[in-house]
Amino acid sequence: MSVMDVLPLLVVVLLLVGASGADPDAMHVVFDGARDADALAAGGETDPLVVAGGTVTVPANATVDGPIYVIDGTAVVAGTVDAEVTVLAGNLSVLDGAAITGELRSFGGTTSVAAGARVPRRTTVEVAPRERTLAERLGFLAMQALALAALAFLLARRAPDALATVGDAMTGHALVSGVVGALAAVTLLVGFVAMAFTVVLVPVSVLGVVGEFLVLLYALAAAGARLGRALPVDRPDVAAAAGAALLVVALDLLDAVPIVGTLATLVVVSVGFGAVLVTYFGWQAFEPADIPG
Repeated sequence: MSVMDVLPLLVVVLLLVGASGADPDAMHVVFDGARDADALAAGGETDPLVVAGGTVTVPANATVDGPIYVIDGTAVVAGTVDAEVTVLAGNLSVLDGAAITGELRSFGGTTSVAAGARVPRRTTVEVAPRERTLAERLGFLAMQALALAALAFLLARRAPDALATVGDAMTGHALVSGVVGALAAVTLLVGFVAMAFTVVLVPVSVLGVVGEFLVLLYALAAAGARLGRALPVDRPDVAAAAGAALLVVALDLLDAVPIVGTLATLVVVSVGFGAVLVTYFGWQAFEPADIPG
């Protein structure tokens, strides 16, 4: 599992720890290597332990009093865990003679409990995505296309110059916009996730992610409006709406092509996101700096 996959699960664990009344700052997080859980908890036996990679073992004849969260890597319980164990991803093995006095909750990953282990309370939630029917996929695609078309239509009527400025940056300075967009999107997302670990800044983190999503919608609407210029439609607002809907359908069709579809979506998103930033949301045309020869 990649770091970007682990980070959202760490946020989930942080929220679970905060809701339980424990101190999130006291969490022990293991990312790699082989560790013994009782040694990690030596300074605070009831502190939460998060397995985010590597292998963590509760040795035989050892007792860990704090909760264990498995989000990646492997956790092996050969002794006793006198608290809850939650598996979100990764692997958990409870060996013969081991005991978990709290509840064992499995939401994902792989959980193996030996016949000779003592686990009095166990909850398993199967998280398996249901395959959508063709009608559901088409309906969802139609809703996406209509939503982006409505946004592009509104922006084309309310702020046509700003929308055009962003579109000009996308087509005239695609490379610069793409680099800026890719770097900014990833950096901001990682920063907002890091803020969530402070608990106090969780509201700021949520607002930041929402704001980044709105910027992305604006970028896609601008890309659709630029595409709409090539359509044989006289009204600019209708052309923008049609272009936005066409963009959604085109990206969905490309998504069926392995690798190519993903790359196409990343390019459009990165270039659009960067174009919004370098033009200050469309209020100032982007002019690259002159490098003295």
